[in-house]
Amino acid sequence: MFSTILTGALTLAALVQSADTTISVERGMRLNLRNPEGEIRVTTWQRDAVRIVATPVNGLRIDARLSGSVLRVRPSASRDVGERTGGRRRRDRERRDAWELGDAVEFEVTVPAYLDIELSGVETEMTVTGTTGNISVATSEGAIVIRGGDGFVYAHSSDGNIRIEDARGRIEVSSSSGDLWVRDVSGEVTAETVDGDVSLVNVDSRQITARTVDGAVTFGGPVHARGRYRLSTHDGDVTVTIPQGTNATVSVATYEGDFETQFPVTLQGARGHRIDFVLGNGSATLVLESFEGDVRLLRRR
Repeated sequence: MFSTILTGALTLAALVQSADTTISVERGMRLNLRNPEGEIRVTTWQRDAVRIVATPVNGLRIDARLSGSVLRVRPSASRDVGERTGGRRRRDRERRDAWELGDAVEFEVTVPAYLDIELSGVETEMTVTGTTGNISVATSEGAIVIRGGDGFVYAHSSDGNIRIEDARGRIEVSSSSGDLWVRDVSGEVTAETVDGDVSLVNVDSRQITARTVDGAVTFGGPVHARGRYRLSTHDGDVTVTIPQGTNATVSVATYEGDFETQFPVTLQGARGHRIDFVLGNGSATLVLESFEGDVRLLRRR
């Protein structure tokens, strides 16, 4: 397949390239790629360049625009528009958004690990693997998988499962209908869904907010001094597994469920369906809430 390599200073002019395009980049730049329907897969290599391969649409081309520090990429499709004038047929080329033509596009993108990534779509599945910059990924319908990221990692799918692994920094993940998995990460975490489970495994954080309406919430990891942790659901169980010797002021609310703990505790008070107690010196704050489910506070082995 024909490959185009672009070097030098590119400005605001739009570029229409083949379906296999390589563009030079440098540190401090950001990739902004929108694919309304299909799939985006991002991996890394050692070159200071971005390679973009789009398949399988006949006549598909890549619209690339390097504006300042942002490389903007869109799929586009060309078709012939025929018009007869005085017995002769005049042919024009009309470029349109590939999604308008009903085409699902698959993007294979290879980037230097340091590049910041910004992806968006409508009916689009997305995977980002091995990058070390900021990541922002959003789609209306489709699954998202992110492995890596350092700084700010944001992922949203209105209808789709999301998995975040091996990330560091501030992590925000949300869905209206889908399960959320966050594993082997460090930094501030906010995970919110409406219809789905929230699973936080081996998460090292001083601030966690995890919420769902219809689903279970689980958390496993250390609880740091002066950390703040809030895990809640309306219809589901809350299960927290933390180390022996944790220091936290704990508040538990179970309206139609039971509370189970493997820690020896002395209750400090009870207010309606809420009970409070202290582990160790109580320096962290741990709030666990479920309306119709059980709450379990377990000791990590």
